[in-house]
Amino acid sequence: MRRAFSCRVSKAGAGRERFVENVLAQLEYFRRAGLQKIELMKRLGLFGVGLFVVGMQMAPALFAADQKTDEKAKMSEKTAAVLPRAIPFQGNVVATDSVARTFTLNGKAKERVFKVNDQTEILIDNKQTQFGAITVGSIVRGTALKQEDAWETKRVSIGPKEPAAPTHAAPGSDVKK
Repeated sequence: MRRAFSCRVSKAGAGRERFVENVLAQLEYFRRAGLQKIELMKRLGLFGVGLFVVGMQMAPALFAADQKTDEKAKMSEKTAAVLPRAIPFQGNVVATDSVARTFTLNGKAKERVFKVNDQTEILIDNKQTQFGAITVGSIVRGTALKQEDAWETKRVSIGPKEPAAPTHAAPGSDVKK
């Protein structure tokens, strides 16, 4: 905003006083306007410095978070490639092959063939047994890993699953003393 200061001299003494007052008012105006601009610049400068400091403090944390997600992704790829997850299975045996050490279970869509190797645990009533105990018509359950074109068993239990013991008594059997 521009102000025009004018001074008319009508009398010698009065003109000087008005001139001095005008000059002092003009100096005060420019001093106040200048201070406001300087304070605004200082505040904006401090705000900018504050943003810069916060940004510098946050940058390592953000960079570390990106590295952690990359490391987790790499680890999950490694574990997926190295340690395949065992999948549970259950069903009726429809065929066995003692030479190839395989048995076939009926499925909803197709039959699945499972291989038994030396590391496979074969159990009947939680007791170790041999491959010959798996017969056509028996119910088996266990865990297997998906290999290229077949399922490799880790554990095979022969026989139906035993019902779990009840965890609480029947409602009418509670006897108070």
